[in-house]
Amino acid sequence: MTPKKAAEYLERNTANRPLSKRTVREFAEAMRRGDWQVTHQGIAFDTSGALVDGQHRLAAIIEADIPVEMTVFTEVPVGAFDVLDTGKRRNAADALAIEGEKSAVMLAAMVRTVWLYEQRPEMSWSGGDAAVTNHQVVQALEQHPKLRDFISIGEQIATATGMIKSAAAAASYLVSQASSRDLSPWFDGIVEGTGLVKGDPRLMFRRVMFNHTRKQAGQPLRRRETREHVTLYLKAFNAWATDGGLPQLRYTPREPVPSVVA
Repeated sequence: MTPKKAAEYLERNTANRPLSKRTVREFAEAMRRGDWQVTHQGIAFDTSGALVDGQHRLAAIIEADIPVEMTVFTEVPVGAFDVLDTGKRRNAADALAIEGEKSAVMLAAMVRTVWLYEQRPEMSWSGGDAAVTNHQVVQALEQHPKLRDFISIGEQIATATGMIKSAAAAASYLVSQASSRDLSPWFDGIVEGTGLVKGDPRLMFRRVMFNHTRKQAGQPLRRRETREHVTLYLKAFNAWATDGGLPQLRYTPREPVPSVVA
């Protein structure tokens, strides 16, 4: 399907839903990356010749400005539009579950966090700009297979500090990958909190996390965000890994997520 042919087909679009620019952008990005694959979902025309399915795919081909293989169906009964695309869209957890992964929901969130840390440390991790495709999640897990081993430690840290489980697991994986030293004192410190003295980054991290989860009188519970939790975690770890003190631990939304000190 060439961009020229896609434009011609879109002229026959007379009964489709409003075009989503976000969906078109996501499809186009996948096409440029070479991630687009031929499936049973494609372009469909009814018996009158009107386009009844595939407007986003066609618009994405035009935006990507590259030819893409696409399945084309014709002679779809008039009126079939009402039952197109009414199924539940698969998310990343569904994709991993289909692959046989355990704790798929938790693992998908962990993989997404690591992907965003590597690809978009200076950008927001929420909204349309932070979209991560199912294909990217599956690929990232193939690149980081040991992520599976950190589900338990993420749950322990979350229980002890109130940190988001997936954020705790992903951040713990990141520091473990970057450091060759024994990190048992780090994990024990932030989980148990025993024997920590003033100025210890582990103690500071625990206190900040406790404050985030504690509901102040007359105030709504603070919203928890993965990017913020990962940033605070890595800041505290870097201070601990370099034997430095940590007089304060703060997060500014516009600051990039810090790299892990090796």
